Amino acid sequence: MTLSRSLTCEVCARSFARFEHLQRHSRTHTKEKPYNCQCGRSFTRKDLLTRHERLNHGSAEERDNWHEVQSPSGQRKPEDQVLASPLSDSSPGDVPSGSTDAPMAENAPSIFDAYSTQSLLFSGSDQSAGFDDPMLGYTRFLNTPGVPLDMNHLLLNQSLDHVPSLLNDGSLHHHLAETVDSSSLVPDQSQGDDDFHELKPVRCPWLVSESQRMQLQDALVPFKHLLPSFQYPSKLAIARYMGGFVDGFSHHNPFIHIPTLRQMRNEHTPELTLAILAIGAQYRYEKKTARSLYHATRSIVLDRWRQGNLFRPSTQTSSRGAHQDLSPSDHDWMHRIRTLLLLTIFASWQGDLTLTQQAFEYQGMLARGLRGIGLSESSDKSGSNWLAWIRDESDRRTKLFAWCFLNLQGFAFDIPPSLLGRELNMFLPSSCKEWLAPNEPQWLATRQISRTTFKQAHSNHLATGASQPSASTLSPMGNYILIHALMQRIYLTQQLSPDEHAQSLFPQDIANFEQALHRWRHTWRTSPQSGLDLHNPYNSLAFTSTALLGVAHVRIYCNFGQWRDLQSCDPSTIAGTLKKAPPPQRGPELVYALLHSVHALNIPAQIGISYLAHCKSFSWSIQHALCDLEFAAFLSKWLLAVSASCDLQPLSVLENRVVCWIGRVVREALLSHDDSADMLPDLGEVDLNNPQKTTQRLSYAVVKVWAEMFQACNSPWPIVNLVGQSLQRYSELIQPELAGASTSP
Repeated sequence: MTLSRSLTCEVCARSFARFEHLQRHSRTHTKEKPYNCQCGRSFTRKDLLTRHERLNHGSAEERDNWHEVQSPSGQRKPEDQVLASPLSDSSPGDVPSGSTDAPMAENAPSIFDAYSTQSLLFSGSDQSAGFDDPMLGYTRFLNTPGVPLDMNHLLLNQSLDHVPSLLNDGSLHHHLAETVDSSSLVPDQSQGDDDFHELKPVRCPWLVSESQRMQLQDALVPFKHLLPSFQYPSKLAIARYMGGFVDGFSHHNPFIHIPTLRQMRNEHTPELTLAILAIGAQYRYEKKTARSLYHATRSIVLDRWRQGNLFRPSTQTSSRGAHQDLSPSDHDWMHRIRTLLLLTIFASWQGDLTLTQQAFEYQGMLARGLRGIGLSESSDKSGSNWLAWIRDESDRRTKLFAWCFLNLQGFAFDIPPSLLGRELNMFLPSSCKEWLAPNEPQWLATRQISRTTFKQAHSNHLATGASQPSASTLSPMGNYILIHALMQRIYLTQQLSPDEHAQSLFPQDIANFEQALHRWRHTWRTSPQSGLDLHNPYNSLAFTSTALLGVAHVRIYCNFGQWRDLQSCDPSTIAGTLKKAPPPQRGPELVYALLHSVHALNIPAQIGISYLAHCKSFSWSIQHALCDLEFAAFLSKWLLAVSASCDLQPLSVLENRVVCWIGRVVREALLSHDDSADMLPDLGEVDLNNPQKTTQRLSYAVVKVWAEMFQACNSPWPIVNLVGQSLQRYSELIQPELAGASTSP
C-alpha cells in the first residue's frame, strides 16, 4: 500500500509520508544533532551514532562484526562491483545512468597467459578496490570542515585501516582515523527516503589501487631509457581512460574481450596497457595525455622492432590453428599485434600529417606480424572450455579486425591493401551474445557450435546465379568483414583498368558486383543480430556496415577515393582535389548509389543535426564520416550533372523523385541545425519546372549540411572535424560557379 505524503516541511515545502522522515529532513535546515557520543561527536540519526560507537569505541571483535553485518549498506560486496550485462535482465537501477560498460567477470582466472603469476591489469582481489570511490570521497570533503586535502583520504572509503599500505605517513593515518568518522558523512543506504541520495556513490568499475598502479609502472622499468620524461597516469586517470576505452572504443572495435579485461595479463608487453590508455584518453578528450601515452607506446614498439623481437621469428611460424594451445610467448606475440593495431588506429584518425605518415609505417609492420603469427585455422575445437574459447576468439577477432583496418586505410587514403582477402583462411567471429557473456554459464547458454569460414561466406556472395544465399547466422562483425572483402575486390578491379582515372568499371564487372552486394544485403537482413538502433552501442558494426555498403555502390560507378587526397590532412588540398573529380554519368543504374547517399543524410536529419553532432557522435564510427565525405561529393556532383544536362536530357521519373527527396531531406536537416536554418530562404522550394536552378541550389546545400554537422561534431577524433572543414571549403569553391550559372542567360 502506498502512503500519502501529507507531511510538509515548513521551510522548503517538501512533503513526506512519515513523521520521522520529516523530522530527519528538518534537521538539515536547523543543523540540529540530538544524538551525542561521550567523545563529543554529534549525529542527526541514532543509527549513525550507533555505528560510530561500534566502529570507534567498541572492541576489535565488535568492529569486525559490524563490518560483516552492515555490508549491504556500507562496504560494497564484490558482486556489487560487477556491472550487469547489456543482454541480461537487470533492472535499470543496477547500472548508473548513461553507463554502457560491458560486463566484467571479476573472479575469472587468467585467459591470456596461464603461466603468469603477476597481474598488470586490475586484479579483482585487491582489498582496496571496494573502497576507491571518488564520489564518496567528494561527499566527505563537502560535509567535513577542516579535513586535510590529502588525496589518499579523499579516495578511501570508511575504514582506512583496510589499506595502510597506501598511506606513507603513519601519523597522518592516525590523525584521520581519530578526527574523521567518514562513515557518518554518508547517509545509510538502507533508508528508503534519503535526503542526500544525489551524493551516494556512483560505481566506477575501473578504479585501481596504488599498488596495482605501481605494478603497471614497474613493468616499464626495462624501457626507462626510452621514456626519460614520461609521467605515468594516476589511479583516477587510469580509471577514466579505461572507461573511455570501454564506453567509446570497444563497441566500434570489438577485438579485446571486455568482460575479462581485468584479468588480462601483459606484464611482458606493458605497451599494450599504454596503447589502451592512449585510446581511452582520446575518448575522454585529454588529448595531450593521449599523445604522451601514444609516443611512449611507439617508443617501446620501435625499440622492439629495431632489436628484431617485435614479432615471432619466422622459424617459429607454423600453420597451426588458433584453437591450439599456445606458449606464454605466443600470447605476447598476440599482445604486440593488438598494440600495433591500436597504434595504427590512433595515428590514422588524428588528422595530423606526421601521425598519418606514422600510420602508414605501421601498415607494413602489422601485415608482417599477422602473416608471421598465422592467418589460417583448420578447425574450431575450443568446445565447452570458456577460457580457451575467449583466448581463441580474441585472437581470431584481432587478426580479422586488423585485416579490416588495413583495408579501411586503403579506402580512406587510396593506398593498396597490405593483406589480401585470399590470405584469410579463418572462421568468422562468434555472435554478440557469446562475445559479451560475463561468465561461463551464460556463455554456454548462448553457445553456437556451427561456424562459417570467411572463404565460404565470401564465395557465396560472389557466386553466379539468381538464387539467394540461405538465411544467415553471422554476427555483425562477420558481416562487417564480408563487406570489407567486397570493397577490397572492387578496389583491386578498378586498379586493373587501363585508364588510371576511370570512374566506372566495365559493364560485366558492374553486374557481378551489383549481384554480390545484393547477396550481402540479404545476408545482413537475415542475420539475427543486425539492427540500426542507435541507442544500442552493440549495433555499431551493423550500422557501419550499411554505410560501407552504400559506398561500395557508389564506387562501382564513381571512384572518388583517388580524388580526395585525405592523407594531406589539409582541408583546402582535399577540397581542391575533390573539385577536380569528374561527375558521374546520369542513368537508371545509379539508383542504389543515390538511394544510399540520400539515406546517409536522411538518418541524421531525422535525428536532428545539432542533437547528433553534440550528443550522439559516440554512436557513429569514424567510418561514417569517411563514407559521408564520399556521399556528399557524389550527390553534389550528380546534381551538378543533372543541372548541366537537363536541357538536352530531361529528368526521368526516377530522377524527379530523387531530386524531390533530396530537397525534403536537406530542408529537414537545415531546420534541425540553428546555424544552417538561415539557408532555407535561399534554398527555396523544389521546383521541378526549373530543374536547373533547383539542382544547383541542392548541390551546394547537401555539401553544406554535412559540413556543418561534422564541424560541430564532438567526436574525439580530429579527422571527423577535418572532413567537416574539407566539405566546408569544397562548398566555398563551388558556390561562385553556381552563382554565375544562375545569373547567366
